[in-house]
Amino acid sequence: MPRSRSHTLAHRIEYGLVRALQGGICALPPGAARELGAALGSLAYSLGVRRDVTLGHLRRIFGDERSDADLERIARESYRNFGRMTFEYGRFPRLTDELIERTVSLTGEEHLDRALEGGTGAVLVAGHFGNWELAAALARLGYPVTFLVGEQHNRLVDGLMNRLREGLGVETVPLTGSLLGVFRALRKNRIVAMLSDQDAGRSGVFVEFLGKQASTPYGPARLALKTGAPLLPGMAVRHGKDRHELVICPPVEPPPEAAGEEEAVRHYTRGYTSVFEDFILRYPEQYFWMHRRWKTRPEGAAR
Repeated sequence: MPRSRSHTLAHRIEYGLVRALQGGICALPPGAARELGAALGSLAYSLGVRRDVTLGHLRRIFGDERSDADLERIARESYRNFGRMTFEYGRFPRLTDELIERTVSLTGEEHLDRALEGGTGAVLVAGHFGNWELAAALARLGYPVTFLVGEQHNRLVDGLMNRLREGLGVETVPLTGSLLGVFRALRKNRIVAMLSDQDAGRSGVFVEFLGKQASTPYGPARLALKTGAPLLPGMAVRHGKDRHELVICPPVEPPPEAAGEEEAVRHYTRGYTSVFEDFILRYPEQYFWMHRRWKTRPEGAAR
């Protein structure tokens, strides 16, 4: 049955609080808002919010080469980055063209341009890294961007989040029942952007991610296979406190013609996942380690 769209009293109270917080963030100078977000991220770490999950991931991946003190520093900085990102996102209504020009740079735009010249649109796949929401700035830079977005349980908050994105010129398509909207966007030669680095449960495709098999969404690979649109990995890298670089990487090489669909999906998925790994290993402080990325294990594998 479809989820009810009615708004409960709790939803309205939550929305009011979020809206008040977002208004307060917009009233602050950019630097003050960013550092307040970082401080709240530090507080969440100190209070132990998913701290064991974060440190467990870091110890498994970096434990042989980094000290416990260094791992704790990376973990805390990851929380601070998330806090900064959240408050920067809340200030989207204040993100002017002049501010974008001053603080956001674009690397690899030739890959976007070449994809659009082909007329098939492009599938831009990114991870929860740096300030991932800043991919919306591509719309202000002149690119036709459609975001594939997950829906929040509170539909009022969900609407606010999408209005922040749409205010920068981004079209949004909900993840649930999204296929028609995504195909329509690609037919219009748009860039369909999505995040694809979280646990996909039993419906995902297993590929190696940072040395361990991880269930990964198959959507980007299936879209590239069905439409012929190039699959472009990208990341939003933070430089210092207030500079961001949107990095668009070369398209993932198509699978061999003789590959079956399952093999082709795994080929594409592993291709962009390996790009994510490179960024995460270079800038581990910018990754969202709090998520239980390896929660779903392959059949027969130990947890």
